[in-house]
Amino acid sequence: MKYRITLEQSFENCTLQTRDYGDEKLHQITATGAIGRSQRAAVFKEVLKGNQSENFFYILDNRGGFEIELSFADMTFLNGLLYDGGIRYIRGSVITLDVAYNILVSMAKAKARAESFEVELISTPTFAEGEEFVTSKLLELLKVKQN
Repeated sequence: MKYRITLEQSFENCTLQTRDYGDEKLHQITATGAIGRSQRAAVFKEVLKGNQSENFFYILDNRGGFEIELSFADMTFLNGLLYDGGIRYIRGSVITLDVAYNILVSMAKAKARAESFEVELISTPTFAEGEEFVTSKLLELLKVKQN
């Protein structure tokens, strides 16, 4: 399915590209430096301005191997930001060569589920796999909406 790029913006230590598929959007966040709570919050606030559904599809591309700092308190804050913005369904992938990142993904999934999100997240070293995962979830949802 075709998409159009509706947003390309730089933030502190990351860039954001939004792909519009019609009813849904896919947000690609590319790390250009260490990413913590404040960097993610700025991106999430921008995403929420243009997100018209309760769905959040994203790819966090950290192939550069930058430090990703995220505590339980950070997760609570960021989940609250998304929840207050109307998000209930999260599908995402983190592209990283750091195999230990799977632990953070597991913690993030558990935390999000505890806070009433429907969530599927993966961590993978290959961009194609991460993009395929999130795009397939987005296209599945669009197909269901059409029926």
